[in-house]
Amino acid sequence: MTDTMIEQTSDERVHEWYRAARANGPSALSAETGAVVVLRYDDVERLSHDPRLAGVGLSIFDLLGIGEGPLRTWYSSLMFTNEGDAHHRLRRLAARVFTPRSVERHRELAARLTAERMERLVADGGGDLVEALVDLPITVICTLIGVPEEQIPAFLAYGDALSPVFGLMDADQIATADDAVVGLMTDVEAMIATRLEQRSDDLISALLAAEESGDRLTHDEVVTMVGNLIVGGHDTTSGQVSCTLLTLLRHPGALDALRADPSLAPAVVDEGIRIEPSITIVPRTVLEPIDIGGVERPVGSMVFLASASASRDEDVWGDPDVFRPGRFNEPGSPKLLSFGSGAHYCLGAALARMTMQEVMLGVARAGLGDTLVADCPLDADDIEWRQVLGRSPAHLPVARRA
Repeated sequence: MTDTMIEQTSDERVHEWYRAARANGPSALSAETGAVVVLRYDDVERLSHDPRLAGVGLSIFDLLGIGEGPLRTWYSSLMFTNEGDAHHRLRRLAARVFTPRSVERHRELAARLTAERMERLVADGGGDLVEALVDLPITVICTLIGVPEEQIPAFLAYGDALSPVFGLMDADQIATADDAVVGLMTDVEAMIATRLEQRSDDLISALLAAEESGDRLTHDEVVTMVGNLIVGGHDTTSGQVSCTLLTLLRHPGALDALRADPSLAPAVVDEGIRIEPSITIVPRTVLEPIDIGGVERPVGSMVFLASASASRDEDVWGDPDVFRPGRFNEPGSPKLLSFGSGAHYCLGAALARMTMQEVMLGVARAGLGDTLVADCPLDADDIEWRQVLGRSPAHLPVARRA
C-alpha cells in the first residue's frame, strides 16, 4: 500500500483534500514535511493513546537549526514537549490547580468582555468581529493567571510572537520569538516575586502552592508553566473563536436558537470546532516501528494525527459536512478529538470551551445574525485565512442590517 501525497493548507480546501485522501486510504503523506497523515477517526483515536508515538519534542527545532539559546531552553521545558514520567509529573501538579472550578470563576469575565466589545461594535454600526474579539481569550487567560491588567497587551504580543514555535518558522519569526520569550520570562519572574511576598487568588499563587505527596513545582517550572499556558491557549482559542463565528454567520438560524435557549451553547461550540477547526493536526513522532495505514513506519517518522479529517469521517459522523448544533446532545454521539486524547489531552480544554461558549452567547445576544449581518461574501473562495499556530479567518466584517 502506498500513501497519497497531500499539501497542507490553512484555507477551507483542507476539507476537500482530506475527503479525497480518505477515499484513497487510511493515511497520506504531507507534501511539505513528509509526515504520515492519519486520516480516519478510529485510527486517530487509537493512535492518540499508543505509547509507540510521542510528541515531536525538539525535532522541529533541530530541523530549523535552533541548537541553543533562550527559546530552545524554554521550549524544551514545556509540558507539551516532555514525555513519560516528566510529562506526567508536570501535568499532575498543574491539574491540581487548573480545575473546572477555577475556570468557572472566570465565566462572568468572559461574558462581560464579550458584551463590552459587542456594544462598541453595535454602537459603531458594525466592524470586524475578528479585530473586536481577538484579545478576549488571552485577557481571560491572563486574568486567571494573575497578570496585571496594564500588562495584558504585552502578554498578547508575547503570545503572538511565540505561537509559531510549534511549527516551521522563518528566520524573522525565530528572532522575534527569541526576544519574546526573554521578555515573557522576565515579566513572569517579577509576578512570581510579588506572589512570594503576598499570595493572591490566582493561578500563579496556586501553582506555587501546588503539592502532591511532598512533590512541588520548582521555581523554574512555575515560570515555564505560566508561559506554556499563555502560548498554548492564546492563538488556539482566538483562532477557534473566529472559525466558529464564520460558521455561525453562515448559519444564522443557530444564532436564533442560541438566543432563545442559552443551554445550547456547549453543543454549538463543540459542533463549531468539529465542522471548522482552527487546529487541524496533532503532531507525533514514532518511538518504535509501528504499522500505520498498512505500512510499517520506522523510528523517527513524523506522524500527523489529522483531527480535522477525523471530525468529518463519513464512516463515523452522519452528514459529516453539515453544521448540526444538536449533534453533541444526541445519545451515542462520537467524541470530539480536537483537544487530543490520552496523556496529552489539552489541559486547557475546559477554559477554551467556557470562553467560546460565552463569546457565542454574547454575539447572539448582541444581535449577530439579526441586527448585525455579514458585510462580506461568505463563500469559501472569498474568505482570507491566516495561519499562526492555528488557522482562522483574517477578517469577518459585519454591519447593521439595512
